[in-house]
Amino acid sequence: MKEHNIDAMKYRKHTHLAGVDVSIIASEKGKCVLTIKDAYYSKGVDVSGNRTDGYFLEFEEDVMDMVVNSSNRKQISQNLVLEKGLSLTDSRNIGNWIGYKIELYHDETIRMMGKVVGGIRVKGFKVLPELQPNTPNFDAVKKALQGGNYTIEQVKSKYQVSEAVQKLLEK
Repeated sequence: MKEHNIDAMKYRKHTHLAGVDVSIIASEKGKCVLTIKDAYYSKGVDVSGNRTDGYFLEFEEDVMDMVVNSSNRKQISQNLVLEKGLSLTDSRNIGNWIGYKIELYHDETIRMMGKVVGGIRVKGFKVLPELQPNTPNFDAVKKALQGGNYTIEQVKSKYQVSEAVQKLLEK
């Protein structure tokens, strides 16, 4: 079967998900949202010809596994704290990542060993500092919402508000 008008990088040889794969998925589907099927640490994994120790994700969708660098592990953990209300310790337990949906994007500015190489990033939530519990301005924002100055819908239209934070604001 011949294919025309496709990305020249689509069928290159590689062992794990790369930024170009994320770009291709996003161009085909609008964005790249994947569901974590398994999260694990392994030693001596062949990552495009190099033996690597590291953290990996398998997805429910039909895509390659992904190497998860420290920046992306931190972002997934932070997302779980904000969206699911997990403690920081629980959010870092990779067993709690299974079943969680993440949005990936290709960041062309990522550097490795001094060179701009591009790579995958996990999208984070935009949450106003005032909307995080236990900050000095949280009560002021809660009062403004309860006083009718802003609706939760207005806040949610500009920022993603986690379920945990939304419940606190509604009290």
